[in-house]
Amino acid sequence: MNSAAARRSRRALSFAAALCTFAAASLAQEARVNSGYPTRDVLSPFRDPAEIAAPPDALFAQLRIMRQIADDPAAIRTLDADGRESIDNDDWQKAYAEAERLGLDAGVLAVQMRSNRNPDERALAFYGAFYCANVDYVFNLIGHVPGEPVRRTRELAYPRAIAFLQANIGRRFGDLPKEQQDTIVANMPKVGSPAAKASGITREPRGDDLMHGINLVPFFQLLDLDDSMDQAQGLWFLKECFGVRRDLALLWLEPALPRIRQLLRLGTDSVRREALGLFAAIADKEQKLPVPTLADVDAVEQFAEVAGKSMFPPVRRLAEGRVLLMPGEERDALVKAGEQALTGEAIGAAAHGKNSSGIPWRGFRVDRVPEALLPLCVPEGAVITAVNGVPINDGKSLLAAIDANLWFLDRSEKKEGVRKRRPTAMLVVEMQIGDETKAIDYVVK
Repeated sequence: MNSAAARRSRRALSFAAALCTFAAASLAQEARVNSGYPTRDVLSPFRDPAEIAAPPDALFAQLRIMRQIADDPAAIRTLDADGRESIDNDDWQKAYAEAERLGLDAGVLAVQMRSNRNPDERALAFYGAFYCANVDYVFNLIGHVPGEPVRRTRELAYPRAIAFLQANIGRRFGDLPKEQQDTIVANMPKVGSPAAKASGITREPRGDDLMHGINLVPFFQLLDLDDSMDQAQGLWFLKECFGVRRDLALLWLEPALPRIRQLLRLGTDSVRREALGLFAAIADKEQKLPVPTLADVDAVEQFAEVAGKSMFPPVRRLAEGRVLLMPGEERDALVKAGEQALTGEAIGAAAHGKNSSGIPWRGFRVDRVPEALLPLCVPEGAVITAVNGVPINDGKSLLAAIDANLWFLDRSEKKEGVRKRRPTAMLVVEMQIGDETKAIDYVVK
């Protein structure tokens, strides 16, 4: 290479290095957001197995035969009705039959996964896990996959776990044969008995009851790691789960949304692709939102926001007497509408009376609920009597009580104080509805 070419090459390398430095500095400006599941346990990535855990030698000998045959690229493999891999090979079938005869004990396999310092024996335990007869035991063992320290073992287990999940996680009680349903009901503790109460059983199973669940915390914790491959694999597994059962996202996803949104902005292409796929899996299908390309950054961000809100509206009813109010345009619009409605008592007036027991009440009667305030779940005719124990007499006192619980005067910076919003607040709004005294808890984040 001549000197001029060498100088051009050095300048190009210097420019590339400068770009990398600039990109790293830009990413560092945004603090890392965690997945929302900080509590670590034996299932969290990554374990440090250090024990000599004697494996079940006879069983592992059969699993080793099965795995060796299955690893042959020429092997003819199929999935049975339960999503378990089957190999069209007589020796594999014989080894499988012998493994079933010896018994695949999920507890023994779990000990091997968590404790055995021999990576090959742990890998055999993961291979055999999918052949346990009890479906719930297999789902329990799947939860061990993210904590396995050897990447190759994890990568072999993930697709098997997804195949098993797709075959089983959507099954409902009504899908079982009548004889099996009757057996399950017969073996259940009687509803109302101490045993049933201890198990949380309040009724007999119904046809639409889902049969199985899965612990997704370890998969979310993969998103806290620095390696982009781990992040992408965690997002891929979660995406596949939510694509099969959207209710799993309702149960697990919300605490991790800020982290996933961050990875969608700052991750590598593979991470962003899986994050976008996850949002596509939870998007409201009735909205028929087109999934944007990764190159359209603004459209990707907007798509993620709309998809997230379709599942987790910022203002929503959590239970009969609890409403969540998250930051955002929706809450701001609600606050503005409430202030306008209560100024001048445009939607009601002061009221007083007694219940059927002769106990007097006094408060602000809501005669009309504007459409913008329907998410607050206050019915027409309700009389708001107190907010966090503070008596309410009219619309003005109601506004003042709400304000006092949402804002405070911070005198740490200035003598006269600075008005600041509380990061989290709970408003317990008591009301008289006919002859009943009720309350709604408003959780303001």
